Amino acid sequence: MPLELLHHDEHLVVVNKPPWSVVHPTRGARGAQILVKELGEQLGRPIFPVHRLDRQASGVLVFACSSEVAARLSEDIRESRWEKRYLALCRGVIPDSLRIDHPVREADTNQRRPALTHIDPLEVFCERYTLVHAEPRTGRRHQIRYHLKHVAHPIIGDSNYGQGKINRFFHETFDLERMFLHAERLRLDHPVESRRMEICCPLPAELTRTLEQLALHQGPVL
Repeated sequence: MPLELLHHDEHLVVVNKPPWSVVHPTRGARGAQILVKELGEQLGRPIFPVHRLDRQASGVLVFACSSEVAARLSEDIRESRWEKRYLALCRGVIPDSLRIDHPVREADTNQRRPALTHIDPLEVFCERYTLVHAEPRTGRRHQIRYHLKHVAHPIIGDSNYGQGKINRFFHETFDLERMFLHAERLRLDHPVESRRMEICCPLPAELTRTLEQLALHQGPVL
């Protein structure tokens, strides 16, 4: 199936990243859908990665159509000019907005770097789980996942930072086979034209179905 294009012009292309896909080949992702290869073949031109989403995550993902544009977009990311918003389903009740200001350890250097995430609760399910908007103000690896674990509200389905018995409960009860994390919206400056862009991507069907089933669930929960 062709990748879903959320935006496409001569300078950049934005896709709806399928879960379990990766931007480019990585160790441990053998057999995964390689987006830079498939998107380049789909468009018939070279494509340049700009950022990443976790392998199990879905949603808004940006590629550049030239190395020059990729460099401009990468600079915007470093300067925190992008505004990202994710949807995540978390363990526990989050009654109020949270400001999580806690350093995250970088995998390559093992150094702790400053990291800030804003969390806004949207809906509570079964008095046990909260759907939230997560807005990272910095761009550390696994930042949202680590921050939500840090405040004792791990993301459902997160095998690294979550709780195994809860993840198994969601898999067995609601057939949820991946982490409930979706890049819903991105605001960025167009790299060539003088305008601010907003790219949105609705929650995919399997995650919407999980919420619908959870809302109707009458049995025991963990």
